[in-house]
Amino acid sequence: MKKRMITLLLTAALGSSMVLAGCAGSQNTGSDKAGADTKAADTSSVADTSSESDAAEVKEVPAQTITLTTTYSETEYAGDLIKYFGNQLSELSGGAITLDVYWGGTVAATGEELSFVGSGGMDMSVIGQSMYTDTLSLLNFPSQVLGGYEDSVKLIDYIAFENETTSPLIQDEIESNNVHMIGSLPGGSNAFITAKEYTSLDEMKGLKIGIGMNQSAMEMLGLNVVTMMPWDYYDQLSRGMADAGYMSVTGLISMSLQEVMPYFLKDGTYTAGNLMTVNLDKWNSFDDNTKAVFEEAMEATQAYSYTTASSMDDDSIAAIEAQGGALNVLSEEDAAKVQEAFFTTGVSDARTYAETSGKADDMEVILQEVADYIGLEVPAK
Repeated sequence: MKKRMITLLLTAALGSSMVLAGCAGSQNTGSDKAGADTKAADTSSVADTSSESDAAEVKEVPAQTITLTTTYSETEYAGDLIKYFGNQLSELSGGAITLDVYWGGTVAATGEELSFVGSGGMDMSVIGQSMYTDTLSLLNFPSQVLGGYEDSVKLIDYIAFENETTSPLIQDEIESNNVHMIGSLPGGSNAFITAKEYTSLDEMKGLKIGIGMNQSAMEMLGLNVVTMMPWDYYDQLSRGMADAGYMSVTGLISMSLQEVMPYFLKDGTYTAGNLMTVNLDKWNSFDDNTKAVFEEAMEATQAYSYTTASSMDDDSIAAIEAQGGALNVLSEEDAAKVQEAFFTTGVSDARTYAETSGKADDMEVILQEVADYIGLEVPAK
């Protein structure tokens, strides 16, 4: 249970909030065959997810089954996206490609996915880069944006795929782990929770906020930090150990925190960075049509995620209001302050990761391009 809550907290802060509210399963570091033998009993077909690709061109590709390991369950938001992706692979290939999913960390636990995919033990996984600051250091740049879910994905995809300066640096690092990245998925919208209603940062200044990470950013926003892990939220917040909490909206709802602190104040920022990865050798073995099927399936899944995430926001509002609370959103001015605080502290973290991995100069290049994209300035060293 604690692994599940750790993932919730990490993803809320780094973009993997709602999407990566994953459930880490038991570890398995044995052989590839041993990993495959631990497949969950319920590996139901992913082809039951509704699709909007009826008009898409079906491509002739070799029949094959692709294995995917994930720490998420089928019932989570991330699980829904994985099933949708598998459904797209099937439809775009005329049924030739089947995605065989090993749910709930039954093969690779949180932090193990990259090595399993890189070694060929599994063909694919959805990887949160915050778990791999040593091996994917260049992907751990500040990723908070203003706007919405689609904007968060656009930033990651621009820096990792499209920018002529940064994409070669990032892709080289990714492929050095023998994996290929085909795209990113959005995280969620984060929020402060309180026992009484607040609508601005000024009103909240001085409050004690229980949080387990990103404490420097919270202090920059004028909040007093109390170290509190998410699995302790319900108990400690209900006992008044802090005046506020902070996490993804859906993460908070999943733990019924609206029963304790029914007032939510969304911070106005969005993050992404949940990476759909394929074993590099497997990717290189695909013909052009097969690669196109995977890329089109990824694009369709991204579009689907934006709509689904918004729908989940609506469901969250209903759950909050049922407790007599309300969900408010910071003003654009306050949201910009949040973004700047996370960017400033994120730059410091990113530099530390890059220095540790010997890629400090490359990270400075990436930070400058990110800053230019979101309209901020890189803090001096």
